[in-house]
Amino acid sequence: MPQFSPDQVTFDDGPGLGMWDDNHGREHMQFAQVLAGQTPAVLIPSYDFLQFLTAGSARRSIQESHQKSHDQLGQILGITATDFSAYDLSKPDDFYNFLGYHATTHAQIRQALGIT
Repeated sequence: MPQFSPDQVTFDDGPGLGMWDDNHGREHMQFAQVLAGQTPAVLIPSYDFLQFLTAGSARRSIQESHQKSHDQLGQILGITATDFSAYDLSKPDDFYNFLGYHATTHAQIRQALGIT
């Protein structure tokens, strides 16, 4: 079952950003668990994304490791996505564009992994 509502947060909504971070981080953990349960197992690093949008000065570093995670998932599942590390999440337009493209990519990953 999907654990994530990727488009249900607004720019600079502290509690909403924290909820997004938690749900997003847990969905990435679910992706890693589903892949590890396949035969043969596909092992990917389990990055800690429980803080991302709320990470303050560490946000950029997490954004880059998040992109690495999506690059790995894309390669394994044959999904091509935008470069999420290219967005400046401190700008509202970039923030909402990131959310939209990211939501689409997560939906594609869930579909590829059979998470419904």
